[in-house]
Amino acid sequence: MPREIFELSFSNGFARTLHERALGAIERDYPWDSLDPARYPPLLVARARFGWTENAFNEFTTAAAMGQMLQALVQARAPLDLIGMASRFAVEEVLHVELCARMAMRLGGGAPLHYDPEDLVFELDPSLDPLQRATEIVVRLCCVGEALSFPLLSGAMRSASHPLSRSILETIVKDEALHGKFGFLYLDWIAAELGPAERDRLGKAARETVDEYRSLWENTRSRVVDGVTSEGFLLEHVRELGWMEASAYAELARETIEMSVRGPLARVGILL
Repeated sequence: MPREIFELSFSNGFARTLHERALGAIERDYPWDSLDPARYPPLLVARARFGWTENAFNEFTTAAAMGQMLQALVQARAPLDLIGMASRFAVEEVLHVELCARMAMRLGGGAPLHYDPEDLVFELDPSLDPLQRATEIVVRLCCVGEALSFPLLSGAMRSASHPLSRSILETIVKDEALHGKFGFLYLDWIAAELGPAERDRLGKAARETVDEYRSLWENTRSRVVDGVTSEGFLLEHVRELGWMEASAYAELARETIEMSVRGPLARVGILL
């Protein structure tokens, strides 16, 4: 299938009004005018545009995966309280998409990003039954992906030193807190029915998912000396645009894998 460019739009009809009633008047509720791109070097702004566009796309992808998870939970006849909890997640991800995209626009516009629509959701073994499908999606999406992203986003939020980047990250972190917890609430429900072979299969799926994220921190090389990164940017500017210092981010990611992913999964018998 041809790759498509990542673009977003609104209908600008009554649906837009309902959207704003549900999620808030985003244009009014965040201090967009407080960020002046001219304050920063053009190369750093270009990287920030790409970074926030990529953030928007990642949240867009997660919204699709949350929809896939909800369908799987219903097909597996999961408990209604878990289904109800999961049904809110896609809406929260849509809000995150909009916030990140608007940040990119504030910096000068979204960066070109191409993708394959077929890659937005998990490709699962067709021989799995509905419960196995639901459990694998929950493990990959919530027990690994969201459990990993929450501490990293929290670190970025604490680092963010500009009112706009910090307010955006505060909203995302507040919502994401339950996404990772959901995975382990689900495993509490299903744990007694997971035999050794299924736990082994889920452990391999979890490890594959961790490996897909590993490049986020293993490729970081930047260091800071006297408040200046090895690329020549002021750390103050990097933090204002919503990033952590690279080596601190890499260290937090490694700690998170152990504390928030590997450890909790091991406690329910799923070993990476």
